[in-house]
Amino acid sequence: MADVVESRPRPGRIDLHTHSTASDGELSPRELVATAADAGVRTLALTDHDTMAGVPEAQAEARQRGIEIVPAVEIGCLTPDEGIVDILGYFVDADTPSLQALFLRIRDSREERARAMVERLRAERIAITFEDVATVAGSAPIGRPHVAQALADAGVVADVGSAFTELIGVDGPGYVSRLRLNPADVCEAVRAAGGVPSMAHPVPPGAPRRDPKRLRHFLPRLVEAGLGGLECHYPRYSTETVRWLRTLADHNGLIPTGGSDYHGARLPGRTLGCVDVPADTVERLREAAAAGRDARAGAPAGPS
Repeated sequence: MADVVESRPRPGRIDLHTHSTASDGELSPRELVATAADAGVRTLALTDHDTMAGVPEAQAEARQRGIEIVPAVEIGCLTPDEGIVDILGYFVDADTPSLQALFLRIRDSREERARAMVERLRAERIAITFEDVATVAGSAPIGRPHVAQALADAGVVADVGSAFTELIGVDGPGYVSRLRLNPADVCEAVRAAGGVPSMAHPVPPGAPRRDPKRLRHFLPRLVEAGLGGLECHYPRYSTETVRWLRTLADHNGLIPTGGSDYHGARLPGRTLGCVDVPADTVERLREAAAAGRDARAGAPAGPS
């Protein structure tokens, strides 16, 4: 098992949901850490989409800044009943073969999706190529934000936001559904990699709150699969929403997590360290990850 814990930080702000250019963020991992440190963040989780490639660079910069990097990832799921459910994994061992296999499967699916989106857009006589999208993505796993940026760069739309609303949103002519992953399976994959899974933004930003009864029935299924946290602290969540989610987390024995979901300046209102994450959250996640690893190490071998 690779060492996944950096040196402990001095007291400061906590941000457990951020993205870099390793997925669809605007800042490189090194730049992200430097910016977070300047903002007073002392514990930072790099949660790029479906990759942990940026973690070593972030850790190297963090050592110079005297802050802690929590090695983490965000994995998007799609279910028939609940729609999009994103799972954050904390204190994950990136070298776990099963996790790397999952990342490769998702990466291949992302490329197929982007190619299909480009074909649909070209059928609408929109001048964009897959090569344009790949250039924007660079070495990162391709996602819809890269398609949106390529459309903006080509002058097809005014900006990235317009690309989503006009062309590649759910009702747009270029939309293609993402890979269907079961969130319970992803929770199990995160646990197998020594980490703690947490459900990201259970209340979709800008959307009505999920039906409390549905979410109450849905969460226990994920808890059974290993869910250990619930993102209760998130930009633009009202005090009422945070209180409701904290109660739900307590009822299900989940650690309340939180973060800015920072991608860069293109998403206003999501500045690094902008939400108040409980001071004991990181230690609780660290202990839960260690307990899970100990339990797996002591589990009896399966049938031969």
